Amino acid sequence: MTTITLLTLLASGDPIDHVLPHTLFTVGGLPITNQMVMAVVAAVLMLLIFPKLFNRPVAEAPAGATNFFESILEFLRVEVFRPALKEHTDRFLPFLWTLFFFILFCNLLGQLPIAEFVSIFDGREHEFSGTATGTLTTTGGLALCALIFIHFNGIAQVAWSLIDGTYGHHAHHEEHSSEGTHGHEAAHDLEHVRGEALAADVPGDFRAVGSPTRHYEDDESYSKGHHRDGVRQGDGHGHAHGKGMNPAAAWLLAVPLYLWNFAPHPFKPQPGQSGIMWLVDFPVFLLLLLLEIVGACIKPFALMIRLFANMIAGHIVLAALVFLIPVTAGAAAQIGVGVPVTVLSLLIRVLELFVAFLQAYIFTFLTTLFIASAVAPEH
Repeated sequence: MTTITLLTLLASGDPIDHVLPHTLFTVGGLPITNQMVMAVVAAVLMLLIFPKLFNRPVAEAPAGATNFFESILEFLRVEVFRPALKEHTDRFLPFLWTLFFFILFCNLLGQLPIAEFVSIFDGREHEFSGTATGTLTTTGGLALCALIFIHFNGIAQVAWSLIDGTYGHHAHHEEHSSEGTHGHEAAHDLEHVRGEALAADVPGDFRAVGSPTRHYEDDESYSKGHHRDGVRQGDGHGHAHGKGMNPAAAWLLAVPLYLWNFAPHPFKPQPGQSGIMWLVDFPVFLLLLLLEIVGACIKPFALMIRLFANMIAGHIVLAALVFLIPVTAGAAAQIGVGVPVTVLSLLIRVLELFVAFLQAYIFTFLTTLFIASAVAPEH
């Protein structure tokens, strides 16, 4: 098996061929492609790795693979999810962590030239490996899951606030610092989590790290009192919550209320103003609602295209570079072209490895922002 023959196999005569799905077999008429198989492999690896590494709580410091994955999990929770989701952080951790690592595993598996290595031994081209996120089927499925998850939870948030009688009680969201003092609303997570003169990842109050759900609740911090019967106890600044609604009625009403708050009301009459302003506000609201719905559909579409395009771009460039070697006339010319192409290909491989992590982060980060905007209290 010569080197030139192997390079020819890698180039495949068509750079695009490396990123196209290839049918391996059919199940009941359904074609199973290499990218579908790699998506299943990524899911199976997650089911094997994470339950094994985190099957029980440990008191000692983690080491090895456990430390590696735990550092990523904690970074995402503290630095990415919590600043946006605040008291909702722990509620969405399972979905967001799963989303990040599934995309990451798919991306990394696509960097492994498994089929190419097998080709070294039998001299035939194989197509059973590939990048699962290099197809619109996978990225579109991920984007669709994100879209449904975002807006279902937005509707659920409205329903739960109606059930517990807190709907409409968030007009004044008062932030708290990590020490329990009242912070300015614009400070957001900085005042909640980090103390002055501390490193970015060191919280001012470690109890805030352990339970952001309680720490970020409206008018409540860890060092203050707790809610009882809908009224906050301990400092005399509680909000009385109204009587809750029947769950069935709350879920029915949640959808129109969610849509009502989905777009701004620029001409909504303020207290003391004439109700005739609704005649101006409502048509403008309908136009803005249409634009917001279009935007809500474009956001997951952008997630889908961004992930797909970034994951196939590197493979196409690599295949195009490698194809320059066997098509060059003469052994000397092939060596002259092959040396710089090999060096450049290695550099692109390193860049692709970075992109694999980056795209998983971007997809998850933007999904986090979209979730936060859906579950935020009405304005």
